[in-house]
Amino acid sequence: MKIFSKIKEQFLSNISRETFERMKRLWVRYVLPEWKLLTLSMIFMGVYAALNAWSISLLKPVFDEGFIEKNKDILFVIACQVIVAFGAKGFAQYMQAVTMTTLGANFTRKLQGDLYDRFIAQDVEFFHRNNSGNLLVYFMGDLNIIRDVIINTVTTLVRDACSVVFLIALMFWRSFDMAATMFILFPIGFYPIVYFGKKIKKIFRNQQNSFGNLYSILAQSFQGIKIVKSYNMENIESTKVRGSADAIANIEVKMARNNNILSPLMEFFGGFAAAGTLVYGGRRIVHGSLTTGDFVVFLIAIVAAYQPMKSLANLNLRLQTGIVSIDRVFAIMDQMPKIVDKPNAKVFKARKGIIKVDNIKFSYVSDVEILHGINLEVKEGEKVAIVGAAGSGKSTLINLILRFYDVKEGSVKIDGEDIRDITIKSLRDNIAFVSQDVVLFDDTIRKNILMGKLNAADEEAVEAAKNAAAHNFIMRQEYGYDTIVGERGGNLSGGQKQMISIARAMLKNAPVLLLDEATSSLDSKSERMVQEGLEKLMQGRTSIVIAHRLSTIINADRIYVFESGNIVESGTHKELLALNGCYANLYKLQFMQD
Repeated sequence: MKIFSKIKEQFLSNISRETFERMKRLWVRYVLPEWKLLTLSMIFMGVYAALNAWSISLLKPVFDEGFIEKNKDILFVIACQVIVAFGAKGFAQYMQAVTMTTLGANFTRKLQGDLYDRFIAQDVEFFHRNNSGNLLVYFMGDLNIIRDVIINTVTTLVRDACSVVFLIALMFWRSFDMAATMFILFPIGFYPIVYFGKKIKKIFRNQQNSFGNLYSILAQSFQGIKIVKSYNMENIESTKVRGSADAIANIEVKMARNNNILSPLMEFFGGFAAAGTLVYGGRRIVHGSLTTGDFVVFLIAIVAAYQPMKSLANLNLRLQTGIVSIDRVFAIMDQMPKIVDKPNAKVFKARKGIIKVDNIKFSYVSDVEILHGINLEVKEGEKVAIVGAAGSGKSTLINLILRFYDVKEGSVKIDGEDIRDITIKSLRDNIAFVSQDVVLFDDTIRKNILMGKLNAADEEAVEAAKNAAAHNFIMRQEYGYDTIVGERGGNLSGGQKQMISIARAMLKNAPVLLLDEATSSLDSKSERMVQEGLEKLMQGRTSIVIAHRLSTIINADRIYVFESGNIVESGTHKELLALNGCYANLYKLQFMQD
């Protein structure tokens, strides 16, 4: 008993209090709700183990009465019992497998849903800190490992443990002294299990991180395939992938060395037990103190117990890999978003859409300030433009109005309400956003437009497309509005993608409109078409336009010029030209380039 207590102590010492609480949460939230399937499966496991031991015990009368005493009638009776035993055992095994697989599917579905809900609720900064490759590993790697560990652990602890218990009981029933002698040294075999379990846990953690690195490299190279090819970077990217794959291969070899070391150890202990049984049992048969039937049952029970005992021996190794994945998943699930609703946040509905930015300061990194006391106001229905060099803080202001980030000092108000005092959902319901980086989903044109208003009728989507100057090109597609746009809209041109994004914003019909360099990446012809759609979109809305081409904002009610996080000039196009300052220089420079 002291040996088993020591083993338990060493195993538990590998699990921190935090990990133990996470395992408890996993069990209570995701496994116990499936208690009906779990209970049913455990019953079938116990039945399977009992039938397995019973079918082996049937060999005693076969040898003692059938073969040695030449009782032919007993063989027929035993044959019928064997058929019943194996048939029932097969049915129990089938039902156990089906119920556990169903439990695992339900468990994975619920955990995947919760994990995605937690990810999608995070703020933008979270996705900047965690690359997409690592996030995919949580879904495609860790959750499957956790599911397999749960299923294998329950199966091993119930079916295999019951099998070992029944078979050991059978051994003691047939020969108590032989069984007692054989199991004196048995607990010693558990020490290597604990030792190699520690090593496996560390190696597996490195393996999961390496998978995340590989997925990240692949995702970046596939998404940036045009840059890779245009700069002849194929060899560079290939070297990165091969280096990451080499690291994973080396880790897998280390994993195999440590994971498979227990098999030869178990083979040794199994061979030692079988050899001892043959010598000791054979001597007792010769002296007449043990029947042939008892000896055969004992020997086959040892052989039958080998596989479930091996599974029990490997259980700690499987648990260590599961613990790594449980820690990884719950550690990231426990990260709380920084941008959240206040407890008393109000549901907001913009009446006029007046935007007031009051002395805001902001920094992405604590000691590097991006905006330095910005003040501006956009009145109801006004079109205000923001211009300036790259890195001057224009897009940062848009991010703050959308509350992708919170200001460090100052405030952003819409219709007099501080946006931190209203719910994030209602804030964004009142804002339509069109970005230079158009995001379309790999779905139909119709569904991409309807994302602006999910409950809109198809007729509304068509009307929005017409207003965005997108209807004609859509109808020229083979399947019209049911055309699949491809990943990130890859089946469409840049102008077509932008027109669909404008149609989506049209359909949303929000009182506030934010345009972040919506035409900067388009050619002149596409820009003219998209600009027509944008002009319609801005009618009757409070609009802030970040402009790359100054020719598109000549008619703005007011223009703010950003430079290094400060507003250095403001006024109409004519007023700013008359100042002959920063804006005038930008305009002249673009005019010369055009």
